Amino acid sequence: MNPHPEFRSFSLIKRNLANRPYRNIAAIFAYAIIAATLFSSQFLMNGAQQSLDAGISRMGADILVVPEEYSAAGQNVILIGQPNSFFFEDTGYQKISRIPGVAKASPQIYVATLFASCCAAPVQMIAIDQEHDFTISPWLKNNPGVTLGKDDIIIGSSIIQNVGNDLMFYGHTFHVVGILARTGMGVDNSVFLRFEDAYVMADESGLKATKKLTIPQGMVSAVLVKVDPGAVPDDVAQEIQKQVPGTKTITPNGLLNAVSGQLGAVIRILYGATLAVTIVSIPLLGFISAMVARERMKEISILRALGAKKTFVMRIMLTESFALAIIGGLLGITVAAGILVSFQDFVAFTFKIPFMIPSPVTMLVDGGSTLLLSIGIGGLSSLYPAVIITHSEPYESIRKGDS
Repeated sequence: MNPHPEFRSFSLIKRNLANRPYRNIAAIFAYAIIAATLFSSQFLMNGAQQSLDAGISRMGADILVVPEEYSAAGQNVILIGQPNSFFFEDTGYQKISRIPGVAKASPQIYVATLFASCCAAPVQMIAIDQEHDFTISPWLKNNPGVTLGKDDIIIGSSIIQNVGNDLMFYGHTFHVVGILARTGMGVDNSVFLRFEDAYVMADESGLKATKKLTIPQGMVSAVLVKVDPGAVPDDVAQEIQKQVPGTKTITPNGLLNAVSGQLGAVIRILYGATLAVTIVSIPLLGFISAMVARERMKEISILRALGAKKTFVMRIMLTESFALAIIGGLLGITVAAGILVSFQDFVAFTFKIPFMIPSPVTMLVDGGSTLLLSIGIGGLSSLYPAVIITHSEPYESIRKGDS
């Protein structure tokens, strides 16, 4: 015997959800908290990883060689664009380029700027040797018609200026010819120029700037290295440190470990919060489900007496729980994503990590897995009450409901 049309599952579910707003809101809030904390953890890790991949791809190097005492500063220049100036006592450039396993070596000079009209804080200037460069050269090849000539600069996405306009650093005027795509790393806060223009700027700074800039001739701040195909970057990095004393090598793996370390405490807190909320929420949601099931015992028993099968009743109860889990999960994911997207720069600054919004596909995967967890918790918390009530005798349940 089929249930009366009035008691079709969709109508029952809709009406039951509407009839218990306060308990349902409490359940939705619990699911939202679980979803928000878990999604935030995945969002932060994937955002940092994607930013690191984009930044390393832009850098184009397998190894970054810096003075040993400035290894932390060099890492911060790459990761978050924290302005700094330092130099090798001896460039070591020629020696590095001859080390086995080194395919290409590209020297760079780092100049921490004074405040400029483009920016709320000093930015990092990176002077490149065009003959050996492989950081900006690929970008120039992909943008035909753009050249890096005398007094030209290419700026990161966080530098506020348009192509064709001018910027002044240390009293020297530069012309913006290009803007790099966002990576979430230090390159976004950097300005790229030629070696020759950096030396001219330094020479003129004594007369034109409030502070004189000194760039020692023949010295560089860092050397970017590409290794030969088949060579292991970590092995080549160790050889560089052995043959060029006083240097420190930074590899992509090292950068990833640094980011993971900086972000690790936050991720552990978020995962811990997710676990704690889940542990607390399952019995709480189960208690709410049990209370609702007890209140509905007479209603469900009447359905059973009218011919509704146990599977039909159980499906209704589980579906109601799934509906609450989906609503709460979507709410938590939406709120968490909105906050993290709106404050992505604050996140990067606070945790001192490279960070950019993950790709839509990544966000969908993160959101989907979070939603599945919420649904699983919903099913788990309501399964026991649903089994108990569906296995009770309809007559006894109706009699208890009337008493």
